[in-house]
Amino acid sequence: MVNVKRINKIKHCSLSEEVYRQLMKRILNGDFPSGWRMREEKICKDLGVSRTPVRESLIRLVREGILEQQPRRGCVVRLLPGEELADLLECRKLVECLVLRKYFHELDEAEVTKLGNRLASAEKEGMGKLREELLSVDEDLHELIISACDNSFLAEHLRKLKLQCRPYRIMRCAEERDILSILAERRGIIQAILDNDVCEAEQRLMEHFDYSRRYYLTDTAR
Repeated sequence: MVNVKRINKIKHCSLSEEVYRQLMKRILNGDFPSGWRMREEKICKDLGVSRTPVRESLIRLVREGILEQQPRRGCVVRLLPGEELADLLECRKLVECLVLRKYFHELDEAEVTKLGNRLASAEKEGMGKLREELLSVDEDLHELIISACDNSFLAEHLRKLKLQCRPYRIMRCAEERDILSILAERRGIIQAILDNDVCEAEQRLMEHFDYSRRYYLTDTAR
């Protein structure tokens, strides 16, 4: 039984947007894992809002590919088979590596440095903190790469691919060996960027996606 934490009551004016953010946060944190049924009544009660903003948020998450509509079950967190998820990551790898290579010199070096410092600080605080910060740094690193792209259509497509991968990130951080492996991958990408080595950075990013693809093709098939 998944222990779902109570979601904080919402007091903001933009209810639909805030409900969306709260639900997305719980999905990213693993509170709502793949296959989880999103019950409207329970969400309304936990958030202290009416059905309308909840329904709008669920529709938006379905449109973005995070949730899927199932007969007689309603909205559930999308569960992709290992092979389909690997294909999604392959597509994302090709697009994101292209963006990294083409817009490498537009990357914000100061922000990349901050990401490296955050990982170093989190590592000193233990595995729990490292796991939490690793997911956050991963999100920010990929967003930095996308933000360097001045092609709005390409950036939008890549953000959509990233969004579809979000619910599955937590799966690869289940064990200490996986966390340490991911840490090494992120550090390699960050260091290559700081060294101004576009070829090495692209290679490290490709390897990162390849490791993830292999994980979902093997570990999830067991």
